Amino acid sequence: MLSIAPIIIIALVSVYIFRNVKTYLELRDFGGPWSAGWTRLWLLRCHLSGSIHTKFTEINNKHGSTARVAPKMLVTSDHELVRRMNAIRSPFTRGPWYTCLKLHPESENIACYTDEDKHNDMRSRMSHGYSGKENVHLEQDIDDLIIQMLDLIEKEYVAKPENGLFRRMDLAKVTSYFTLDIISKVAFGEPFGFLAANDDPFGYAANLKQILPAIGWFGVYHELTNILRIPFIKSSLPSSMDKRGLGRVMGFARERILERFGDEAIVRQDMLNSFIKNGLTQLELEGETMLQISAGSDSTASALRIITHFISTSPPILERLLTEVDEAIVAGRISRPVIKNSEALQLPYLQACIKEGLRVYPPITGMLAKMVPKGGAKIDVDGVEKYAPSGTQIAWNSWGLMRNTEIFGPDADIFRPERWLASDNIVEMREHRLKMEETLSLVFGYGRFGCLGKMVANMELNKALIEVCVNAFAVENAAD
Repeated sequence: MLSIAPIIIIALVSVYIFRNVKTYLELRDFGGPWSAGWTRLWLLRCHLSGSIHTKFTEINNKHGSTARVAPKMLVTSDHELVRRMNAIRSPFTRGPWYTCLKLHPESENIACYTDEDKHNDMRSRMSHGYSGKENVHLEQDIDDLIIQMLDLIEKEYVAKPENGLFRRMDLAKVTSYFTLDIISKVAFGEPFGFLAANDDPFGYAANLKQILPAIGWFGVYHELTNILRIPFIKSSLPSSMDKRGLGRVMGFARERILERFGDEAIVRQDMLNSFIKNGLTQLELEGETMLQISAGSDSTASALRIITHFISTSPPILERLLTEVDEAIVAGRISRPVIKNSEALQLPYLQACIKEGLRVYPPITGMLAKMVPKGGAKIDVDGVEKYAPSGTQIAWNSWGLMRNTEIFGPDADIFRPERWLASDNIVEMREHRLKMEETLSLVFGYGRFGCLGKMVANMELNKALIEVCVNAFAVENAAD
């Protein structure tokens, strides 16, 4: 009698092969690495390599503005498609990739919701806090921490050659301390104390470095997020009871949140108070603060350090910016001790440097993959219409998007702030600059998926960059 086991095995293998062939054929019109049509391993290797931004750009340059990087995943450097997917009334939704952004073991956050109704509801309740309308201390909080950062640099890092004292400063660490203290101060009223300690008192940075590769795994194999619900695995995740690392940061945030509830609740007109007024629960607040801390601080610190790097390593750019600052100080257009955000916005070359830094090195390179709606979607790939079926995720390639030579010119790989200073008197130049600005605006998201923290991040950059320049100018004059 024929055993049933081989029949079952053959049937299962047949189903597996049929499903994989079907999936492969669904996106066969899109170019990409051959293996990416059959397995997600190619995409995983990209994530773990630390060079996903350049690898995606190589794929788009070779295989088209929208290309295949996994069996059901495309990546695009087409600014029009990115805008289309993110538009207010777009039928595209967040794909399962977003589930990898759940940073709190007990609570989701606005970045990881794939339920559109929940996401829209949370955005409407949180937008007031991020806009500053209900956060009256926002600019002053940032000013206080800029002064603290400058004091730290003056005390610990400014060289004194006359005394034979030469020092080195790790810009990556100092900018991270600065943005971490800012996000905690504006979010719930008290800085972590990174700048005061000139150190990482929680062991947060080292722990985050260990955790980030896991986010890469979960972003590719989103099904793995289900294992986090298994009790013994869940118990090993960071906890607010931990003494070090991400868990200690969670604990610090939780303590500040608890202070806002109960009979003796602290009331402060800040972001946290705005969220509470708009109905966020204690558990929701804990999830949101973890996103603010991890995502908000790292992206802004990355932008701050890369723009500072490009300015300081290009003498003509540095000289032109310092001249703009000097003239503004003499004319009384820069307030002391810290420039106002409104004043920084009136400094054209400073704004050009910030725009160029965000373009050349966009701080967010995660896939942010959107899901093709029911019924599929027609995608224009360099003038050729192709069809993506429902269930396909389309990630964005921010690095490639910001290096589009048709938009930013043949020197798109070069940091050149002057490209943003085209004369408005020439119609063609004005229209070209508007197109550049429209594309650059995608750096912080767009439409209903736009970054709520964009205004806070821009304020940090406007203030911190110019104050570093002011102090550098003062030190240079003192040396002369």
